[in-house]
Amino acid sequence: MAAGLIFAACGSDDEPASTDAPTEDTTAGEPAEEPAEEPAEEPAEEPAEEPAEEPAEEPAGEALALEGDVEIAAGTTLALGECPDDWDALQGVDGDEIRIGQTLPQSGALAAFGAIGEGMQMYFDYTNATDPIEGKDLVLIAKDDGYEAGRAVANVEEMLDSDDIFAFAHNIGTPINFAIRPITDEACVPQLFNSSGFPFWGDPANFPWTVGNILNYATETEIWCADIKANIGEDATVAALIMNNDFGKTYQQTLNESDACAGLDIVSEQVHDPAGADVTNEMTTLIATDADAFLAGTTAKFCSQSTAVLAGSEWRPTTYMSYTCNNLSSFFAPVQEAIETLAADEAGPVMANSNKVCGDPAYADDPKIIEIESILAEYGNVTCADGSFSTGILYGEFIVDVLRSAAALPGGLNRVNLMAAVWNADTANDSLLGGTLKLDGVNDAYWTEAAQLQQVTITDGALAFAPTGDLVDFEGQGGSYGS
Repeated sequence: MAAGLIFAACGSDDEPASTDAPTEDTTAGEPAEEPAEEPAEEPAEEPAEEPAEEPAEEPAGEALALEGDVEIAAGTTLALGECPDDWDALQGVDGDEIRIGQTLPQSGALAAFGAIGEGMQMYFDYTNATDPIEGKDLVLIAKDDGYEAGRAVANVEEMLDSDDIFAFAHNIGTPINFAIRPITDEACVPQLFNSSGFPFWGDPANFPWTVGNILNYATETEIWCADIKANIGEDATVAALIMNNDFGKTYQQTLNESDACAGLDIVSEQVHDPAGADVTNEMTTLIATDADAFLAGTTAKFCSQSTAVLAGSEWRPTTYMSYTCNNLSSFFAPVQEAIETLAADEAGPVMANSNKVCGDPAYADDPKIIEIESILAEYGNVTCADGSFSTGILYGEFIVDVLRSAAALPGGLNRVNLMAAVWNADTANDSLLGGTLKLDGVNDAYWTEAAQLQQVTITDGALAFAPTGDLVDFEGQGGSYGS
């Protein structure tokens, strides 16, 4: 794990796979009481002058500047002098709304992730109805990119030009976020909680407007490698399925270059097209290796496909699959028979999960999961069994949390305060297995840093996760990319 931490924090000098492979409300007062009617024979008294209403107490301290170079966290400075001439720290929040932009796949091979945006909207609706931020309505403007970087770029440019965006949040996919980061960085617009574990997102010294979300893919791979060595052997044979983009290549490069994975015998690496119809051919090649372990650095429908093909063969390796596959209803309900087949041999896919999975019977009585189910039912008329909506609730909570923190700073809600709130975050969420979420500029630039290996299995006829190891928590130890 020590080696894993070093690799995750430091990365390497290589450029990303786009060029080369990466290393990876004030409440209104009560109406004044009507004065009692005086007896007719008595002259009416002048009503006593009511004291002026006390103004709302301002947060203590001095507000951060909205021009020049502004240090907002350790090693983290916003160069506001380099922002566009028409840049406004209050854009998107200067009226009665807080306008959040998002680009994500609502069509194509990764369309299942589109439900995340819908779940976020449900949580925003819940927040607006129960406890609005500064009395404003949270508004989500979401556009479909089909998991195509070019479409994502067009979406972001359009939203910046026409949709009065305050910040972007939870854009889905490594190549998507990598393509739009130069645009949001130049525009000085927050790009928050990229739904990707690409190591580059933990770089506030160079890209202070951008922050990541899920477990660093390099750290995730190293957790797999440590488990392989501990439970199979130091020289175990490994076969890997890799999605051919920055996302997949992070798993691949970590497997090949990290000290945590050194010594493992990598017998085959099959790279597949993210836009391809299926991975049958690649899986056929991997099956022929009869390797001890199978690593799946892929996502969405390819999680289901690789599971089905594996179950239809006689190969029963220990399978490690990307955390992005962990939605039981979206990716494993369609292939539940295959999971039943694999579970009979204790060979279901293992994932490094960071949060309680809504729909897992293990959490049916968990208060947080019950709360999520209630929000889904009231504001979306859906359940955990309907897809990735519950993930949207979790991600919506992250946004609401940092928006409230920013609004509480001197100067109130603006883009500078938002980034200061993000890079100094210290919060908790009961959906997470580790619980705590902290950032400290370059000292700790990664949001989610705890995970537990869990295997997809069948419990009382239902899909479930069964822990195969203890929780590992690297909170505060991740450093920053390139540090």
